[in-house]
Amino acid sequence: MLSSVLAILVSIGAMAQGHHDRHHKKHDSDHVKHHYASSGKRNLSNKVYHVTEADSIQKQKMKPAVDRASKRLESLRLSYQKQERRVLDSLGLQVKPYLKEEQLKKLNDWKDKTGK
Repeated sequence: MLSSVLAILVSIGAMAQGHHDRHHKKHDSDHVKHHYASSGKRNLSNKVYHVTEADSIQKQKMKPAVDRASKRLESLRLSYQKQERRVLDSLGLQVKPYLKEEQLKKLNDWKDKTGK
């Protein structure tokens, strides 16, 4: 059961990130990061409470664990983004000799959108 809940939490975090990325492309990154941190926690808790059909007493008791999971998922997301950024930066350096200036600019623009 615990592994099922953890799997749900991870997939919810990924879904929330995907939705967030599509919805907030035009906002500056600081605002987006702050919004995600607060809305991601809220979305996770709401989803867990909905899936489990928890009553108000159960929600209160579950809240510390859900909050810890939210923080952990956020930490994992940030770590993944840093790793993703390093891989994309490396790719850019490796393919740079083969690209024209305009192609390189397009790659860098895409990389900036993807690696946030």
